[in-house]
Amino acid sequence: MQTALLFQRDAVEEVDDWSECFPRLGRSSVLWIDFERPDGDEIDRLEELLELRPESVSALTDDHASPTPTFSDFGDYLHVNVRAPTDDDELRRVDCLVSERWVVTVHDRPVDVVDTYRERASGSGDTGKLDGLEFLANLLEWVLESYFDAFERIELELEKVDTSAMSGTVSSKDEVIARLVEVRGQIGKLRRALASHREPILALTRPELEAITSSSSAERFAALRDRLEAAVQAARDSRESVVGSFDVLLASTGQRTNEIMKVLTLVSVLILPGTLLAGVMGMNFKLGVFTEAVYFWVVIAAMVLIAIVTLVVARMRDWV
Repeated sequence: MQTALLFQRDAVEEVDDWSECFPRLGRSSVLWIDFERPDGDEIDRLEELLELRPESVSALTDDHASPTPTFSDFGDYLHVNVRAPTDDDELRRVDCLVSERWVVTVHDRPVDVVDTYRERASGSGDTGKLDGLEFLANLLEWVLESYFDAFERIELELEKVDTSAMSGTVSSKDEVIARLVEVRGQIGKLRRALASHREPILALTRPELEAITSSSSAERFAALRDRLEAAVQAARDSRESVVGSFDVLLASTGQRTNEIMKVLTLVSVLILPGTLLAGVMGMNFKLGVFTEAVYFWVVIAAMVLIAIVTLVVARMRDWV
């Protein structure tokens, strides 16, 4: 599946045959071609019309290409690939071929951030005034924002865990701990994917790209580098949040244990005086009190009275 958008000054047009647009590409126009799982004929067509290098073609067709983001400068165009998270926090590879007046994106499965960017760009009135690198900077900015969205989803899930732990409604502590371990691994995967973008974004700020770059695009990539570091810090914050949620769970479990121990201690205190009386009264001595049945009820009353007094004192001192 392919989608081609031609941006010209303040107008945007979806075109069916993108190959016919190249003669119309002026200084105020950008052609964006987005391919999802392109076939061999489409790749050959791209190679011929855009004069792609064999390395680019090989990367586009190799299912076992490098799992980390890469950057290649071929003089008249750049080849950058990035990893973008989806709503289910899976990572999708997106290859970006960028020249001054055209941009090609290639991915083998739907990528949420690309679809969203295409919808927003379709309604933009000034996208055609950008060059190819500025267009790429916009796309990469959306990719970084998708990482922020992923960390926000993780934070919301951790908040639910904290709320359940604090309110004592956790159904299974083992299940919650297993989920926290899973979230911790998920954050680690996203953080490593983010950190791997440092080299390509740093390379895009190099002055050697003057053939197709401009001062405005260089500033955008420098700002993107700062945004990347902010996203990496967000990953660290999410990792600390997992540790915090684990501490909250342990504190909740400890609080629950304390409540149980408090109840058991109070029950022991209530029973202990009665046990003592029963032990004393059960001693094997010939006393006159054992010949009168009324003393049995006196002892029972004393046990009950002691228990009541103990409960009143505990309540007054806020022990229960």
